[in-house]
Amino acid sequence: MPIKTILVYLPNGRTAAAILGPVVEIAASRSAHVIGLHLIPQVPEYGEFPADVSEEVISRIQKAGQDAAREAKQTFEGALQDSGLTFEWRCFNASYAAGSDAIVRNAHGADLVVCGAQSEDPPDAWSDFSEIALMGSGRPVLILPTLKPQKSVARNVIIAWNDTREAARAVFDSLDLIRDASTIRAVTVIQRESERAAAEALGADLIANLARHGIAASSEVAHAGEHGAAEAIKRLMGQDCDLLVMGGYSKSRFREMLFGGVSRDVLRQVPVATFVSH
Repeated sequence: MPIKTILVYLPNGRTAAAILGPVVEIAASRSAHVIGLHLIPQVPEYGEFPADVSEEVISRIQKAGQDAAREAKQTFEGALQDSGLTFEWRCFNASYAAGSDAIVRNAHGADLVVCGAQSEDPPDAWSDFSEIALMGSGRPVLILPTLKPQKSVARNVIIAWNDTREAARAVFDSLDLIRDASTIRAVTVIQRESERAAAEALGADLIANLARHGIAASSEVAHAGEHGAAEAIKRLMGQDCDLLVMGGYSKSRFREMLFGGVSRDVLRQVPVATFVSH
């Protein structure tokens, strides 16, 4: 399906520029409408405060929230103003629960949801935005690195391909984004050599289907190694890759929170743009 509406989450002005560069590039070639989203946390949701916190402290926190919203809006409008694209700004003041509902509700009307990767900085109240949108909205999410911003997305693509509904959903949700890529490599990570034949057959089916869509791709098999599938995928992302396409949370999100998992390990710090569907 063509990407015609993009919802981009901008928690602050500092990371907005890194996120908006690829967004404008993607939107411009498709004449897509761009919606900027910002959420201002209600003070009690910004952290746990003692009952005797002064009004001055609360006022400073409220001002910081308003300042972040203003800076994000200014950066958003500045990036879109001369782009020739249609755009709009949406900003809500909300508790964590209400904000999470707003994320899902606004994502429902978009073809693609975009956000920045989680950073080492003190996070905003919705630092788990990508997971909220991914698990709640049924829409694909593009997560962009902010520490080392990318100039382009989807020139050299790696598909993390396995036998799950989430991986299949991610690939076919991404077709409009990857259609003009220079290289596309579908890589299946195996634990044991005995799995190679099945992995090669799985890859061949995908490559054949992509070809019917007019998309040329190659299929590969990689060993997980002693550090597991997540590390294997991260190694692949360092091989002249500017977009990873993968399924998200084929195990339950709760299980991955408790025991770890490929999705959580890869998405925690994305070195390159990562397109995820659930």
